[in-house]
Amino acid sequence: MPARLRLRRGLTVPASWEFPAYDVVVAGGGPAGAATARRLALAGHTVALLERSHFERPRVGETLAPSLQPLLRDLGVWERYCALDPLPSWGTRSIWSSAVPAEHSHLESGYGCGWHVDRRLFDRMLFDAAAGAGAEVSLGTSVVNCRYESGSWQLTCSGGRRLTSRVLIDATGRSATIGRSLGARRFAIDRLVGITAQWTDVDVTVERYLLIESVPDGWWYTAPLPGNTMVAMLMTDADICRHHHLSASKPWRTHLQSTTATALRVDGARLPTTPRVYSAASHRLIRPGDTRPWFAVGDAALAVDPISGSGVPRALRTAEAAATTAAQLLTHPADATPVTSYESTRNTECTTYLSTRADYYDAALPHPTPFWTRRKLGYDRPAPEPMRR
Repeated sequence: MPARLRLRRGLTVPASWEFPAYDVVVAGGGPAGAATARRLALAGHTVALLERSHFERPRVGETLAPSLQPLLRDLGVWERYCALDPLPSWGTRSIWSSAVPAEHSHLESGYGCGWHVDRRLFDRMLFDAAAGAGAEVSLGTSVVNCRYESGSWQLTCSGGRRLTSRVLIDATGRSATIGRSLGARRFAIDRLVGITAQWTDVDVTVERYLLIESVPDGWWYTAPLPGNTMVAMLMTDADICRHHHLSASKPWRTHLQSTTATALRVDGARLPTTPRVYSAASHRLIRPGDTRPWFAVGDAALAVDPISGSGVPRALRTAEAAATTAAQLLTHPADATPVTSYESTRNTECTTYLSTRADYYDAALPHPTPFWTRRKLGYDRPAPEPMRR
């Protein structure tokens, strides 16, 4: 709970004392933000975790790798996760580097299986786990204005609520709303979007694998979900989506029917839900010269292509680094080293990611189309410059 101050009558106090004061405010309640807040709260810090939604809408990123298990155990949420009854995933099939499907079994991972989950419930589980650790959580709340003065952040939230904190963490996802409002720039790597729809009443008992298929305009993935549901998503560039009107049901289904294994997988299923478009663009948030006690975590800091399959594991790993950095800033508020070190590590991650992304797309079947040509040309794009001290 925020510290309560007992003041003498008539005493004038700084504006920062007039509102609830926290060690850390985390803006954004997705996996990275929730995991960061949980770690900080468990360490005894006062934390406010703000989430603009009520977790009422579907979320993408439904397939989780086996490598997530030790991360969830380390965070202390493994039992909470198992209570979601996730659907085991036995592996991946891909039509990527050959027209013949390639298979990868999760049995080789050492953990037995990955999982297909309802991401809305998964994200809410982590959010509730942060609250269980002692973080003060708020739904339907976002930061609409922030300024740094006299050693603390003055925050105005939606609905007029005001807070103060010593450290501010941007966990607002690909939008990086907080960071951009503070002058940081997004180093854009692509303009990838995902257009997704779901089928219900699908027998998924023998379909427990992720299927990826490359096509001229991008690539598709399909995966089963708990509750006899199947999800399909077309990954393409935003301008290609607009040009072919792929956010509309008929063009989307026509494009789906032009695939091979993907179309067969959902053949005979009921008509899907209306497609929805999500940003899946890769970027790195850079903040040259800014040493104020704030930083971004998860997709706000470095958003990656879903082809890497590393989104949620990366979020939980960077949450650990974020919690450590925040704790260091609280201990040594005048020292900019924790921020510069954190940003340098993120830049190294970005460089590694660009190389890995290039390898993925270089291995794909050749398609002489704009989507694939852009990824060939983008291989030598430089990583962002390290943050200046």
